[in-house]
Amino acid sequence: MNFYDLAYTTPDTLEKIRAAEARGEFNEHLDPIAADGILPVNENFPYRPRMLRRIGYWFLHVAYLDYFIRKLNRNYFCTTVVGTENLEGVKGAVFICNHVNKYDALAVNYALGKRKIKIMVAEFNNRPGLLGSFMRADGILPFKNSGPILRKFINAVNWYLRHDIGILFFPEGSEWWCYKKPRPFMDGAFHFAASNNVPVVPLFITFTDSDRSCTNGVNLPYFTVNILKPVYPDSSVSKPQNVELLKKQSYESWVKTYEAFYGDTL
Repeated sequence: MNFYDLAYTTPDTLEKIRAAEARGEFNEHLDPIAADGILPVNENFPYRPRMLRRIGYWFLHVAYLDYFIRKLNRNYFCTTVVGTENLEGVKGAVFICNHVNKYDALAVNYALGKRKIKIMVAEFNNRPGLLGSFMRADGILPFKNSGPILRKFINAVNWYLRHDIGILFFPEGSEWWCYKKPRPFMDGAFHFAASNNVPVVPLFITFTDSDRSCTNGVNLPYFTVNILKPVYPDSSVSKPQNVELLKKQSYESWVKTYEAFYGDTL
């Protein structure tokens, strides 16, 4: 399997995106999900891996994953990063990004440099084989709405944020390949930021057209990862109010970035 092929899409997926947009349904999963390519998440999932597993993950990073992330961003996405100054003084934080590619978390990894983060993903992203090993080494935290597993997920997210380790969320809830506009947010990321009194750091990926033809004639654009100013909880309001405040301000920062970059008004 050529892992770089996962950066691409097909014309039928783009058509599904256009149809869902026309219906006003912005959170649907539109890429096919193969049931036989999923490793079920159970109570043994290493949300907080022990030392031996951490050493194994470190080795995978050094031996392959770091190189893959650099090559993907330099040769395939041609990623430009702007706004790194907005990370100054930020430690544990909730990072949010528009979900526009199967590998957009790796674009965020590239943009954040040496800063290590954990990545909230849907359960079906827990893959078997070498691909799954790389994803777990990169810090995926699969969400499964099931009793004890959900509690382990929540406890892990809270633990990482309390220990100055960032968590990446995709608040739109689903991946739409190279979709330019911000989509409606779900509450989860902002709930964790408000609960742990940490900032939200919005990131927004924008695209520049290219003449590079990829799978099935679909053009792969150039990526720009825009790191925007952090949004902080307000200690004078309640947690539910903070959730709405963080959500609103983060979305507004995405809209401003979209409008400035594309010269378009939402």
